[in-house]
Amino acid sequence: MSVHDGHRDRMKQRFLEHGLDNFSDHEVLELLLYYVIPRGDVNPLAHRLLDHYGSLRAVFDADPSDLQKISGVGEKTAGLIHLIPPLFRRYRLSGHTETIFDCSEKAGNYLTDYYIGHVNELITIMMLDNSCRLLAVKALAEGNPSSVQVDYRTMLREVLRWNATSVILAHNHPGGICVPSREDFIETRQIRDQLRRIGVRLADHIIVAGDEWTSVAGTGL
Repeated sequence: MSVHDGHRDRMKQRFLEHGLDNFSDHEVLELLLYYVIPRGDVNPLAHRLLDHYGSLRAVFDADPSDLQKISGVGEKTAGLIHLIPPLFRRYRLSGHTETIFDCSEKAGNYLTDYYIGHVNELITIMMLDNSCRLLAVKALAEGNPSSVQVDYRTMLREVLRWNATSVILAHNHPGGICVPSREDFIETRQIRDQLRRIGVRLADHIIVAGDEWTSVAGTGL
């Protein structure tokens, strides 16, 4: 057994006994890299990743093709790193399976988990039945980090397909603040009017930025 093998075993045991609370960011990356790079010292690679991206979150949010530009990062390593945000998102969302979305707070809490790891603006609809139970969540359109446009035909098709009686609209402001813009108010009214034509109520429009959210309905629209 090499000195690196011994270090790996100690790190893994330390995690199993005490969790990640006392791990530094580069040690968290080291531990993750052990499961895709079976031999050698991955400490320098962990430091290169953090030095290049600036934070652990930025490493996990990085595009896989960009990650592979870092010396020592191959396709499998990039794939594993890229898996972390959506895996965490699925873990968080699994805690909402029995939620009744009868208020903005419940929708906001759900959607802050839903948007974990999304670095571009994404328009989403939550489709609800008469009891405010979630029928489905559908992403309607993805844009760039600062803008996105909704496809009304796609929205109406999905709402009719799921026989929803009400809809919660949502989109995110990556790297911004969860304050509705003038365009957000205009878009909300247009979508509300489109849904009215098929007898479906727009219950709210939630805007998410990081761990925070704002209800457009709460502004009095």
